[in-house]
Amino acid sequence: MGKQTFDRIKRTLCIFSMVFFVMSVTVASVSAAPSYNNQKKWENEQKAWDKEQKTLDKEQKTWENERKKWENELKKWSSNKKNGDDYKKWQSNYKNWQSKYKNWQSKYKNWQNNHKNWETNYKKWKKSMGSKVHGI
Repeated sequence: MGKQTFDRIKRTLCIFSMVFFVMSVTVASVSAAPSYNNQKKWENEQKAWDKEQKTLDKEQKTWENERKKWENELKKWSSNKKNGDDYKKWQSNYKNWQSKYKNWQSKYKNWQNNHKNWETNYKKWKKSMGSKVHGI
């Protein structure tokens, strides 16, 4: 009878050990997964920010070229008399362009502020992860 009891206890402990081992491995892998998922999330967001930055840089070059063109035309108009319908049409177009340019500048500044906020959050996340995150 003592041997049967011992075998049952031994078998029960073996089963509990296996269950504990499986649970430990599962918990370890689940706790590691969010870090990896978050890392991928941050990497994807970084790629999106970089893509937007390239687009905005191209737009900025275009706007700067247009600004120079308008300034050169303004100098030409300044040296001539500012009378007549041609000047009024040009001035109206110039004011429309200035308005669009200011709107774009506002959009760009908002983007920069949002990007700085994102970078701050990214740095906080990276610091909180410590040595768990490699390669970022």
